[in-house]
Amino acid sequence: MPLLKDRDFRLLWVGQTISEIGSRVSREGIPLTAALMLGASPMQMGLLAGVSGMATLFAGTAAGVIVDRTKRRPLMIAADLGRAIVLILIPLAAWQGWLSIHLLMFVATIHGLLTVFFDVAYQNWIPSFVAKENLLEANSKLMAAVSTAEVIGPGLTGALVQLLTAPIAILVDSISFLISALAVTAIRKKEEP
Repeated sequence: MPLLKDRDFRLLWVGQTISEIGSRVSREGIPLTAALMLGASPMQMGLLAGVSGMATLFAGTAAGVIVDRTKRRPLMIAADLGRAIVLILIPLAAWQGWLSIHLLMFVATIHGLLTVFFDVAYQNWIPSFVAKENLLEANSKLMAAVSTAEVIGPGLTGALVQLLTAPIAILVDSISFLISALAVTAIRKKEEP
């Protein structure tokens, strides 16, 4: 397991594991915020679910073109910071009393767009970040992080919503993106052109 000895890979792996778990909190927490705090109608819930999916549909090709023309690591850091900032709007709005379904749709859309850019940059960066002989191990470990998040995320979201409220649970995801951005920033390996 040579990758476990690689400081840069460990940073990426830990940062991504935390971020993936946090992402499941928002995936469940945003609709819960709409339902529990705003009493969203079924139509509004459907629209809310659709807006982040539309971001993926419309931004995928553009993200690929932009990622091919820029350095991936700074793009990943910017996407993580952008997602952290946009998600902070939800607990802030709840605290200030101006939370609305329109704000949730805006946040879901921007979050979805930034996620597309992060994911495309991340998937293109891994083969240049890890030696070819370690690529299978790297992908296995990174996909294990995704699987772990899928198992832990919904239960964690339910517990956080019950203990703290849905908007504060979303703040946890915002913090997870900050941790991910710090982890990627701390990586010493230079990105090759």
